[in-house]
Amino acid sequence: MRLAVIIPSYNHARYLPAALDSVLAQTRPADRIIVIDDGSQDDSPALLRSYASRGVEVHARENRGAHATINELIALAAADCDLISILNSDDHYHPHRFAQCLPLLEAQPHCQVVTSGLHIIDQHDAPLSPSEPRAKWFRAVWSLQHPERDLCEWLGVANFPATTSNIIARTAWLQRFPFRPYRFNHDYYFLAQTVLRGALSVHPDPLVHYRVHGANTMNSLPAPLLREMLRMSLDLAHDLAPELASNPALRANYAIYTRAQWDSISSFHGGLYQSLLATAAAHLSEADIAQAVAALSSEAYPELATYPNKSLVNQWDGQTPVTAARGLTDQYEALRLREKSQHALARGYKDLAALRQRLANSRWLALGRTLGFWAPPRLPSAPPAAQATALAAALAKQPWVRLGQRCRALPPAPLA
Repeated sequence: MRLAVIIPSYNHARYLPAALDSVLAQTRPADRIIVIDDGSQDDSPALLRSYASRGVEVHARENRGAHATINELIALAAADCDLISILNSDDHYHPHRFAQCLPLLEAQPHCQVVTSGLHIIDQHDAPLSPSEPRAKWFRAVWSLQHPERDLCEWLGVANFPATTSNIIARTAWLQRFPFRPYRFNHDYYFLAQTVLRGALSVHPDPLVHYRVHGANTMNSLPAPLLREMLRMSLDLAHDLAPELASNPALRANYAIYTRAQWDSISSFHGGLYQSLLATAAAHLSEADIAQAVAALSSEAYPELATYPNKSLVNQWDGQTPVTAARGLTDQYEALRLREKSQHALARGYKDLAALRQRLANSRWLALGRTLGFWAPPRLPSAPPAAQATALAAALAKQPWVRLGQRCRALPPAPLA
């Protein structure tokens, strides 16, 4: 697989050599290194041009912001690279980062994004003092890591990957979830979309040097951070809503994530979030609310078949506080729903495969294809059960299929 490293550069001439040299020194070399200078006012453009002879592709333009620059870099890399690694111009990589992280993507087809542990450094490349607030925060976040930790829960508590420099992803996944116009949280939104779909892997070793210095965007008053986190959370809910209605496994993961947010050690304020939800609900009529609740059918929402806290009570040991095991019971319920979803997915694949096999075995359809009277319809990008339904519906409308049914060359409703 071809790998591109993309670097959004902005006023980091002091740190750029370390960033670029760390990419060029990788034991598994990158296939492309692409930099866009986002309107820097320091010596960054000249410094970048000095690396062009070493294979670094350099572009420069006016300032458009980090999220726009990253999305533009992704579009450039997508021309010929399957994987993309993002590196902010003030951070740098461990020399074995790619050699250790890429095998996780190669061995796990479901994995779309890999992150790792971090070294936290200061402006002089020294380890950040343990007494510094940001160092304490990172230690607190990574103290939550253990093999049984659900990644949805961990990400709900804090953005543990912490930086776009800690993202290696499949190109198509980055295109599916482009970075949003946030100043602080564009990586958080992307990572939430990834974790909720079970598509993240975490390498435990610290393979990124994340720099904390006075110009970091995170050095801000609380209000801008809190507002943006609230916006991001509402944007995420808005974008997930259509899929949540048909995907029990995603709902289970989202439930774990949102419950964990109330224990956030980042900038999520649960009380303000509930106030915003109340404001949104105030724009609905009573009839709208009643209709939305009535639309939760037992077929589409298997959660309605049991009380939500049944497992919590049934597994109580009679001594510890009954809610102490809530995290484990939530994970149990999520696993149960995921198992149901996997069974439904397997049935969908089976039905779709059977349908396609009948297509392949039909001599009438083979004749029609040879004569140019028929071609297999294109299927939507959808779960297999929906594809099977769409295929059957599309075939039922095709004249050659209907002619075959009338001539008894095809049985009635042969592919429904």
